[in-house]
Amino acid sequence: MYSWKNLKSETVDGRERKQVLKGSTLDLAELEVHTTTLGPWQVPHSPHTHDDFEELIIVKNGKLKVTIEDSSKIIGPGGFALIVAGDHHGFQNASDDLVTYFIIKLKPKSLEKNKNRHSSSLVRDWTELAAEKTNKGERRSIFDNATPLLRRFEMHSTSLDAGFASHDPHTHRAAEIILMIKGNVEMQIGQQFYPATGGDLVFLSSGILHALKNVGNERCSYFAIQFE
Repeated sequence: MYSWKNLKSETVDGRERKQVLKGSTLDLAELEVHTTTLGPWQVPHSPHTHDDFEELIIVKNGKLKVTIEDSSKIIGPGGFALIVAGDHHGFQNASDDLVTYFIIKLKPKSLEKNKNRHSSSLVRDWTELAAEKTNKGERRSIFDNATPLLRRFEMHSTSLDAGFASHDPHTHRAAEIILMIKGNVEMQIGQQFYPATGGDLVFLSSGILHALKNVGNERCSYFAIQFE
């Protein structure tokens, strides 16, 4: 469990950065998560390309301009960009206010690219995600496919009404990240239970027992991200 309020900030090249986690998983040589906060119209770095890892960007607050190859799009809170290996990309704060976003870096142990490229980079604003009603709230299916470097990358968002659990405690091979958007939940990790709220991040390693329950008085929302 990585609590937003406990993350330490530092200034790197004129921008605020908060390190969340860095390590390896069953399938990844490196999994790193950090946040960046940009001032009005600020850019974090020059546009660039990377071939040995893929990135997932999720906006926490503000407006972020994402440019991939020759296409640009502005996304707000809950908007995301999946940037696959080999695609030229860059970012810029697109407003007079601050923008903060999560960067999830996924570098697999094997860098042999998939023979069939199943997916390209993807940018979506939260308002573009179609919601499917469930008996517990809503689900937004976002992505479930192979990427140039990952055999499987799956991402969806869940909104749970007060008092509901997302599912019974369970395990699976794929490692998973839960990124809270809003609300108050109780997260089970193994036999321990942790409170989590907006901005908090949970990392679930392969095979760990876990479950999530909305313990607040209002609907909660979160992203669930799995990778192999």
